[in-house]
Amino acid sequence: MSWRAGSWVLLVFCLTLLIQLPASWVAHGLGWAATGISGTVWRGQARHIGSIGPIEWDWRPWRLQAQTRVGVQGQAWALDVRGWPWAWHARITPWQAPDGAPAEHRLVGQWQGVIQLAGQGRRCSAAQGRIAVVDLALAAPWSLTLGQGVIEMDCRQGWRLLGRLDLAGQHQASVDADLLARQARLRVSVEESAAITPLLRSAQWLAPGGRELQRGVEW
Repeated sequence: MSWRAGSWVLLVFCLTLLIQLPASWVAHGLGWAATGISGTVWRGQARHIGSIGPIEWDWRPWRLQAQTRVGVQGQAWALDVRGWPWAWHARITPWQAPDGAPAEHRLVGQWQGVIQLAGQGRRCSAAQGRIAVVDLALAAPWSLTLGQGVIEMDCRQGWRLLGRLDLAGQHQASVDADLLARQARLRVSVEESAAITPLLRSAQWLAPGGRELQRGVEW
């Protein structure tokens, strides 16, 4: 076999391995705590990876599109991305999925809406739409009604996630999160009789007799 023919065979072998690379190999190599992984790195699914799941992915860079479905804290989300890295568009929507990874805190609610983003590289240049939720409640580790809420994105100054939560006669809350800086500002106003008040006080987030709090959060 000539050098050129051998190089061609090696190239074909490497491309085939890359295209068919099992996702389980990658998860094991990276040391991820994962179960139920099947498929390839380009298209597959997992019951959970760490505390996140279920997860489905279908990435097709040769068609300039990627789709991911992921469950977080009991709620699942769908992310669709299309376009070149320097001119991309993304769409985020709630996704109905079966139970997946066990979560320390689990939320339930009726989500609807869509958030659409556009950008270049790591920069988000435009955002529109919102996702709203009604009958939001904490289902684990205990039961607590949270009310109605809205999530939006603001790309005028980086990647900012804005959220509001309200339960009439109980509490009002807002969050302004800088996703790239991995920090957020939380503001909460509560009534003395609100179900969430003793929880905030036991966590020392709310001073005795206090009705409002402002707190920075980092992750």
